[in-house]
Amino acid sequence: NQMKKTKYILVMITILIIDQISKIIIMNKIPLNKSIKIIGDFFKLTYTQNDGAAFGIFGGRTIFILLISVLILIYLLYELFRNKRQNFLMDSSISLIIGGLLGNLIDRIYFGYVRDFLDFTIFNYDFAIFNIGDIAIVIGAFTFFICIIREGKYENKNN
Repeated sequence: NQMKKTKYILVMITILIIDQISKIIIMNKIPLNKSIKIIGDFFKLTYTQNDGAAFGIFGGRTIFILLISVLILIYLLYELFRNKRQNFLMDSSISLIIGGLLGNLIDRIYFGYVRDFLDFTIFNYDFAIFNIGDIAIVIGAFTFFICIIREGKYENKNN
């Protein structure tokens, strides 16, 4: 069980380090609200500061977002380390979410906003600009919900 905890803590720390290093590099290399084209108009690095949540919702409500983020973080840490289940995929997904959440939480506490820079335009649709922590959160959440759905189907078959 200790080995399991170490494995998931390493996932969290790895995501956190990659997230923070990438943000530091972008912040130091690209002026605010400026872009560097990487693949034409499809993919650019655009340094922005998001004081809202996903897609800029709750903009300017930093304390509210901080509080919600901390509550989610506490719940996920509790869920990850208290459980008796041996579900590698679900626990890995929780670790990804925690790592991404920590990266964005550090930004909110230290700067009052989250540093975003990954900017995609697909079929003339300009997606919200995001960061490595956001990617970890989205992949983790998607995988987490797949696990919940699969567990629900498994439980229904056995009832």
